[in-house]
Amino acid sequence: METETAATDVEKHLEIIDKMIDLRLRLAAIESEIQAVQPEFHLACAAISDGKIETPRATISRRLTAGRWEYSPPIVQMEEDLKRLKKDFQKKHEPTEGREVIWAVRLTGGDDLRNF
Repeated sequence: METETAATDVEKHLEIIDKMIDLRLRLAAIESEIQAVQPEFHLACAAISDGKIETPRATISRRLTAGRWEYSPPIVQMEEDLKRLKKDFQKKHEPTEGREVIWAVRLTGGDDLRNF
């Protein structure tokens, strides 16, 4: 009796795992579609406006990505020193937040992936 319950529990857990895998496969397919459409989307947005585009289903805003700077050697040295100090601190102290347990799903690229 207890073995049947344990087997049923395992089956339920495996169903949940399979559902997560299916969802990840669908997400990968959608992300692939987004990547394919993105260049045309950017051109379409630029053709319509250089600011904000309002539609019944979304508001699309133009943003700039983060800039990059070439810092002088003294600033680069300070940054490296700060990184080293932070690493030393992290070795000696526990984090104040974070460190949640997560379960990562990495798709293996089998037949399921080709179906999307």
